[in-house]
Amino acid sequence: MLKRLFGGQDNEPENNQPPPADEPREEQPPQDNTPREGDFPPGVELLYTLRGHTSRLRRIAWSPDGQTLASSSADNTIRLWDAATGQHFRTLKGHVNEVISVAWLPDGQTLASASWDQTVRLWEAATGQTIHTLQGYSDTVYSVAWSPSGKMLASGSADIWLWDAITGQHFRTLEGHSDSVYSVAWSPDGQTLASAANDSTIRLWDASTGHHLRTLEGHTNGVYTVTWSPDGRILASASPDNTIRLWEAATGQHLRTLEGHTDEVTWAGFSPDGRLFVSKSSDSVRLWRGDTWDAIATLVEPAGGSGAFFPGGDFNPTQSHILATVGTENSDIGDDVINVWKLDYDILLGQAPTESVGYTNSRVVLVGDTGVGKSGLALVLMDQPWEPTDSTHARKIYTLQDKTETLPNGRREQRETLLWDLAGQPGYRIIHQLQLTEVAVALLCFDARSDTDPFAGVKYWNRALAQAQKARQSDPLPMRKYLVSARIDRGGLAVSAERIQQLMNDLGFDGYFETSAREGWGIGDLKQAVCSGIDWDTLPRVSSTGLFVRIKDFLTAKKESGLPIITENALYSAYLDSEYAVPEDRDVRAEFATVIGRVESRGLIRRLSFGNLVLLQPELLDAYASSMVFAAREEPDGLGFISEELARTGRFNMSSDERLPESDRELEKLLLIATVEDLLRHEIALRDADNLIFPSQFLREREDYPNPEGKAATYTFEGAVQNIYTRLAVRLARSGMFTQPAMWRNAATYHTPRGTCGVMLREFDEGRGEFTLFYESTVGSDTRQFFEGFVNTHLQRYALPQSIAVQYILACPGCGLDITQAAQLLRQRGENTYQCGVCKTVVILPADGERAAPAPIADMNETANQLRDLDAAAYTLQGKIATNDFDVFLCHNSGDKPLIRKLGAHLKKHGILPWLDEEQLRPGLPWQRALEHQIANIKTVAVFVGENGIGPWQHNELDAFLREFVRRGCPVIPVILPKCPNPPDLPIFLQGMTWVDFRVRTPNPMQRLIWGITGDRDRLRMRS
Repeated sequence: MLKRLFGGQDNEPENNQPPPADEPREEQPPQDNTPREGDFPPGVELLYTLRGHTSRLRRIAWSPDGQTLASSSADNTIRLWDAATGQHFRTLKGHVNEVISVAWLPDGQTLASASWDQTVRLWEAATGQTIHTLQGYSDTVYSVAWSPSGKMLASGSADIWLWDAITGQHFRTLEGHSDSVYSVAWSPDGQTLASAANDSTIRLWDASTGHHLRTLEGHTNGVYTVTWSPDGRILASASPDNTIRLWEAATGQHLRTLEGHTDEVTWAGFSPDGRLFVSKSSDSVRLWRGDTWDAIATLVEPAGGSGAFFPGGDFNPTQSHILATVGTENSDIGDDVINVWKLDYDILLGQAPTESVGYTNSRVVLVGDTGVGKSGLALVLMDQPWEPTDSTHARKIYTLQDKTETLPNGRREQRETLLWDLAGQPGYRIIHQLQLTEVAVALLCFDARSDTDPFAGVKYWNRALAQAQKARQSDPLPMRKYLVSARIDRGGLAVSAERIQQLMNDLGFDGYFETSAREGWGIGDLKQAVCSGIDWDTLPRVSSTGLFVRIKDFLTAKKESGLPIITENALYSAYLDSEYAVPEDRDVRAEFATVIGRVESRGLIRRLSFGNLVLLQPELLDAYASSMVFAAREEPDGLGFISEELARTGRFNMSSDERLPESDRELEKLLLIATVEDLLRHEIALRDADNLIFPSQFLREREDYPNPEGKAATYTFEGAVQNIYTRLAVRLARSGMFTQPAMWRNAATYHTPRGTCGVMLREFDEGRGEFTLFYESTVGSDTRQFFEGFVNTHLQRYALPQSIAVQYILACPGCGLDITQAAQLLRQRGENTYQCGVCKTVVILPADGERAAPAPIADMNETANQLRDLDAAAYTLQGKIATNDFDVFLCHNSGDKPLIRKLGAHLKKHGILPWLDEEQLRPGLPWQRALEHQIANIKTVAVFVGENGIGPWQHNELDAFLREFVRRGCPVIPVILPKCPNPPDLPIFLQGMTWVDFRVRTPNPMQRLIWGITGDRDRLRMRS
């Protein structure tokens, strides 16, 4: 978000010491953002505005009797307000850092609070005294929630902790999220706990046992809030991806997406009677009907954009027409007041929605091996005349159907069906496995004329589709599968009807079609089956605005025009000049940017991570990626790599009809950078010694394949075997524990201080594989458990879970004889020792399940994620350099130059391009002119204050530049260098900004600086 700085302490030292509660502030003219009567839609009245906190507000909560409102703030306090008068009557002090969340015990006598200081406090509301301080966390506590019975308290941090409300004892930890838990919420019956986290998921837990029930996936960014409908049937989640998602609580099915916000949605909630639903973002507060989910009112209530600390809201539980929301009065502070609204339900629910539009879309995929006739079939399904076609390269996307349906309730809904024709060449498989999500209908084509293997590819694609559905295990969409013979005009069938029927029964096909694209045979029946096979009632709906839909339609048309790439600014200008815009659309840049993100989430277009570029044909990345995979496979020594230089410059074999024309070579360089970035981020390739290594493309064989010495366990599984193996090989190399990989065809070994660990792959047929784990004899049991645990967790995540089976191999330590079967028989008879018949060594047999002991692999996975991101960031940086896409202007005193150089180098390591004078200023030219030229392209300013003076703002020209950044709403970050005198003397316009202080270690200043520059809180967990 453009205006976000940090969401940390405002004008406070970052040493966890609270400032005096009433410390005087230097007066400056605030920008008045107070809502005024004329700004309100019909049916909405502002009762009063609560003022008093001296820093940003976070979450707020009404007491159960509706008489008191509690507010949490970055000023380290909680305030209690009288609902009848709007007067503040008590301040709760005790936290030594900002308070993020508050929750009332159901009896209304006790309040719980969560804080950045890594504690939860319980307060006696009547006196404001602390009852308990709940400690033990090693990270920020973001959220608290009482169970409906009042017997348990849940708190969210790195994990979820459950506390006994009477004793204050922590009695259970719920583990599973891979990032900070921002919200916890109990179901109305108290039987289920929902949690939302920065890992983009919502998890549901059995309250009595702590068992994980299901995971809800679909948001494309973290999830800030999760809340239950009053009847417990629906869960709502709010996210910085600018959307709200609604889920069926009992099944986890995604029901609907609510669009309309143009900034991250920080809070959402139901009215006590469920008739209204409210969502809050930094752009507005939106009111929705609780039955049809139409947007019925928008409150233009600016927020300061405190980002990941959730300026919130709450309905009064006893007066459902009373709503409180956090707003902004002084934009220099942001989120500094609470607005209390009165809602007239009769007016709000009685008016016809004017801007809501409903739509849904479905995806049909056409898959199969190369040369089976998919491309010609796709053309005639689109009602185009048949013509000879070459094999599909990359993917092609067509709009198969776009119509408007009248629903039983009389409302109209736009329904769009997209046909994805995916290339069949083996080199594309590892790329296209990533494109099989959310499929409604799959057409699996085969060559019925083949005398060798007519069903080649069918089993692979069937398992790949099943794997993609598994990835959505919380709410897998119903998918119909049709088996298609695409070229029956060329000699009839060479396979019997019995074999076809057997295949259909074995793989669960819903129908079989014999077609000829050239002759038109069977095409009508197939298209009818596709269209009627889409179960629209089960697909998630979208409640959007007419403007959003017009922009979406414009982007779709622009994509279909064939234009490959364009800057977002140019694309926006083209929209304003198009037939899709109306005169009142003259200032809709925020809406336009939001819809780009929504269309991107469907895979139709793609924002590049640099240059403000939008790739309208993302299938180009598939073509370049697959060509790089082919190039690695052709490496003469079978070592499966391509040099980074060849990859960056495009000097590898690639069909001329796949790549951009010669005249677009500069554009191609940008696509090549984006392609390598994708390969690294999806863990298809690994950087090593200026090469890109593709584990799936090694051709040299290990001499001991498939029976290596030191075998210890085998895992059989089903899924996209090569994708699963490739990602495992890459992640093991990045895990931080297993290093110096050596790779062969379907095998890899890794070095540890105690010896070598290895994994070997056997692929039995399409979609079935086996991993064999093996070790040198010097490798200890702890290291083996780490290795096995990492492999097991990887398979649980990426393979079909019901297909995974493990068998541990036991060998005699004296002579190496495999005694697995003998050990099993002895254990069944109750014996726990075995004497080797060869060397007479007595072996103590492990107990059942002993080898399956959990290994602490979370840190290894986190390390793998961080190193993956650093590899990809190197290419993000290359793209930014090529497009002059600067992230931050480093404003500093020249005496601090050596330290600023080091900080700049560290930022580059994380894909952040700084504007530093000695790198960007051509000798002999005035710096003012160069900075004027670049200022529109720089997103953030970091103002460094060190020992060499009070700061660079003493220069009038530089002061003017800084004020221009403030005027544009860009983050301006004061950064205190290690030897800066205390306290630093900041100019007035910087005093309201959140500092980054390099004089302290906690919180990590470099991480906070990167967060401030990028607005991406995920990077707080990066490697330092």
